Amino acid sequence: MVQLSTGCIAILRKLLNQRRIGGKHIPETLCLRWVKHLSKDEHKIALKDWEWCIKEGLVLTKSKPSARHVFLNPKRLPEIYDLVK
Repeated sequence: MVQLSTGCIAILRKLLNQRRIGGKHIPETLCLRWVKHLSKDEHKIALKDWEWCIKEGLVLTKSKPSARHVFLNPKRLPEIYDLVK
């Protein structure tokens, strides 16, 4: 089991609470604003963990002309719930 930073867990939890699953997406810049209150080191770790979540397929991306949009992978929801708990 991977241990994610509190900032990355906060982003995943907020996406779950907003039900951003499947085709319902949100601009990535808005998601990253949710952890702007963290210290510089914590913020850097949260961004690194966020990129890991995207690379592993927990968070899917969709290219838009304005910015990259993100949403949770519906096939990986059990894993996401385990990480958030």
